[in-house]
Amino acid sequence: MSYLCGLADSCSDILAVMKRYLISFCCCFLATCSRDVSEPPGASIDSRVTNWSAYLGDYGRTHYSPLDQINRENVNALELVWAYDSGAIRAGNSTLHTSPLIIDGLLYGLSPTLDAFALVASTGQELWRYETGESGAEQRGLMWWQGDSDRRLLYTAGRELVALNADTGQPITGFGVDGRVDVTPPGGPGPIFVSFPGVIFEDSVILGFSTSESTNALPGSIAAFSVIDGSELWRFHTLPLPGEPGSETWTEASLGVTGGANNWTSMTLDESRGMLFVPTGSATPDFFGASRAGDNLYANSIIAIDARSGAYRWHFQIVRHDLWDRDLASPPTLVQVEISGEVLDAVAVPTKSGHLYLLDRDTGESLYPIVETPAPISGWAREETATTQPLSSVAFTRQEFEQSTRSQAATEYVAEQLQNLDTRQWAPPSFEGALIYPSFDGGAGWGGAAYDPNGNKLIINAQEAGGILRLTRIPRAEFNRGTYLAHCGACHGDNLQGTDVAPNLDNVNERFGSEQLAEIIVQGRGRMPAFVDVSATEREAILNFLMSPEPANTETIAGDDYSLGFAGYITVRDHEGLPGNSPPWGTLSSIDLATGNVDWQVNFGNYISHPDLNLGAENYGGPVVTASGLIFIAATPDQKFRVFDSTNGSILWETDLPAAGFATPSVYSVNGQQFVVIAAGGGKLNSPSGSYYLAYSLR
Repeated sequence: MSYLCGLADSCSDILAVMKRYLISFCCCFLATCSRDVSEPPGASIDSRVTNWSAYLGDYGRTHYSPLDQINRENVNALELVWAYDSGAIRAGNSTLHTSPLIIDGLLYGLSPTLDAFALVASTGQELWRYETGESGAEQRGLMWWQGDSDRRLLYTAGRELVALNADTGQPITGFGVDGRVDVTPPGGPGPIFVSFPGVIFEDSVILGFSTSESTNALPGSIAAFSVIDGSELWRFHTLPLPGEPGSETWTEASLGVTGGANNWTSMTLDESRGMLFVPTGSATPDFFGASRAGDNLYANSIIAIDARSGAYRWHFQIVRHDLWDRDLASPPTLVQVEISGEVLDAVAVPTKSGHLYLLDRDTGESLYPIVETPAPISGWAREETATTQPLSSVAFTRQEFEQSTRSQAATEYVAEQLQNLDTRQWAPPSFEGALIYPSFDGGAGWGGAAYDPNGNKLIINAQEAGGILRLTRIPRAEFNRGTYLAHCGACHGDNLQGTDVAPNLDNVNERFGSEQLAEIIVQGRGRMPAFVDVSATEREAILNFLMSPEPANTETIAGDDYSLGFAGYITVRDHEGLPGNSPPWGTLSSIDLATGNVDWQVNFGNYISHPDLNLGAENYGGPVVTASGLIFIAATPDQKFRVFDSTNGSILWETDLPAAGFATPSVYSVNGQQFVVIAAGGGKLNSPSGSYYLAYSLR
């Protein structure tokens, strides 16, 4: 793969840089004493090397760097110092979400196809590359472990945990089979992949996993594996087994048919307490819960467990009997807060609904008032919705949909979509549809929040758009159509019309032959995972439907022999494709943790189609805050990388990227020079796909 170095002011210069400055440096060994960014503010910072040795900076997931060389006075002098093309993008809407690690002057990252590599962090020179040979889902980060004379890089590709020698890029032969361990839990097979890094604690690597959101989902669990040989050390069931704590919130029959309640978005570690804080997703099937009566612990919860044994400590459930896909989408953030003169260790949990929960680390008690909010009763037989939901008194987004008045055309277009929708808060899903606000991706997303210890502030980027939650019938008498709806409808729509997460499949049989479609179904494409856990009969039914999409049988639809499915992830948009609610559509906020007050909030980002509105945009990825009061963040579809002032939210610097930076930056120093690096992979919200890593520093 190519490696390059040079000076450029924006992405328009990147191609020229690639052509002019091909690096042929000899590898230099950077042997200096290093310091992790997890050390507290005020500690002396090594002037030569400062590492970024864990996803989001540390296992407290603080997104914080103690470096201050780049500051308000000189940030305008930032420039591109190297760019690295990590390799071929995936077919379809390829993405790149990886936040790289930087250890002792070397940068470790992943390509869109999950090939691992090591670079000289000051120049971008490639040192080694390991070709995974897998087609797993995009990966947000990697993990690092170091023994007396052993340095290991770990990451997941699909359902496999990979361990490499960090110095050579070669698999660790004593780890699993040829350096790989299948992390499928007992009771599989089933749909499983891991797209977030786990936690390294002592000599164990602790992981959750993703599964499907339908009836074939695996029940969630957290497992610890030996970092030495890959053997399983312990397992905690986030969807409890019969008789385990939490099972009393289920019927015994429900536990036998339910999946999910899984940790798909990594977790947070308090190393001094030896305690993990685990966020979980919803139980399955996602949008219809008649088969899973009860509050459904430990779905939609923060669970504290012992990192050495997996023993339960406490939990706090944020959504009961979830019908809205309100997963806890990011690892929580370890913070401190002063309340009534007492400094408390806490866990900050931003949510898709735009609320912030602050929990005592030792007890799980909420440090903000909780309001039990009445929730509507479902009209479906056997669907036992929770009568109230526990909402935090602190919110960082609006809680009601305000219709766009940007133009008469926008107002009329949106009004037509809202007709017949149930607009009540916590409205249960139906055939007619319910308005969900903020939409399925939040509020807060998987990027997480940054903790600024200089004043105990929390920095959160959020999006505000409305979604339409609608159920559809899956007729049992139409096997081809029903199989498509069960496995593909949520992403591609119940009538092949496409959604916000996957393209229109109308006339796909004219664009691809049957062999090509069969290959895509088996191997995956872009953001679509491989259907390895779908039976051959079901894959053939999906292929048959795509090649000959028969019209729906109105008699079957009107009958009673059907199951219920999700009609697809649809955002309320106006006639120009912009969100159908009034702006802002994306925000960056600073919250005073002691009071819960929003100190400042600014519009964040633009859309490619409307680059000058400055009304905010949907965004993916997170912020990093530094000791000098700077907030580094990309995340927006306009392909910008920006620096904000942490005191007031003003923009201090911005530059163009070759593709949107839907990832969280990493901040580090080498030989006394501070750098910030961002992965630019695009692939969402009309941003072109890419495979670049770009590093910036001062002139």
